[in-house]
Amino acid sequence: MNLRSIIMTLTLLNSCLIGGITMASTNKTFQSHESILSAVRTFLESQNELQQYKKVNIQLGRIDPRLKLTRCEQSLQLSLAPGSDTTGKTTVNIRCPSDSPWGLYVTATINKFATVYQTAAHLNKGHIITEGDVQAVEYNLAKLNQGYFTDKKSLIGKETRRQLIKGKVIQPNQVKETLLVKQGEQVALVAKSSRFAVRMPGKALMNGALGDHIRVKNMSSKRIIEGKVTRAGEVTVLN
Repeated sequence: MNLRSIIMTLTLLNSCLIGGITMASTNKTFQSHESILSAVRTFLESQNELQQYKKVNIQLGRIDPRLKLTRCEQSLQLSLAPGSDTTGKTTVNIRCPSDSPWGLYVTATINKFATVYQTAAHLNKGHIITEGDVQAVEYNLAKLNQGYFTDKKSLIGKETRRQLIKGKVIQPNQVKETLLVKQGEQVALVAKSSRFAVRMPGKALMNGALGDHIRVKNMSSKRIIEGKVTRAGEVTVLN
């Protein structure tokens, strides 16, 4: 075999080797990033806590395009990462339990919308909230880290702790229960039955808002009894 034949033979073998390596790389399958993100979205949308909301928007983070993961031969296992929630920024843990296991985390932002209540006018500190002071608005709960009210009735009668400007969502720490009875003041003790009602003088031993159970001293018998605050300056004796 002359030199030219040897060179041609080596060139042919080299081409075959390169072709084999290329084919091997082509045959090796990887898990598509699209399938991972699709699984994450399905997992988040199936969370029971989100089912009660009519409007939910999920924005998924990206996976580094340079990341190559072997195609998983089994179903992916997904779970919320420790400390994650279904409101605002969250993280999902994805695991492949096959013979060539792998795992990664995908971030997401969950925006869920609900009807909450905001101020319909400027409210001064110490103002007792009435029905006309609040209005319903649809809001992204992910932006309400300090809480909110979804029940209008739970706001009516509460007292503002500070000035509240118009058009702002009312937070629980901005209001408080209105005290209808104050410790040490004279109150009317009311004992009711199906046939009659008796009113007696009493002295409140505790502060009380509407519906609170407080201790009261009966000024006639000097006994300490428990009653329910039913209106300003009035406590109904519990049977």
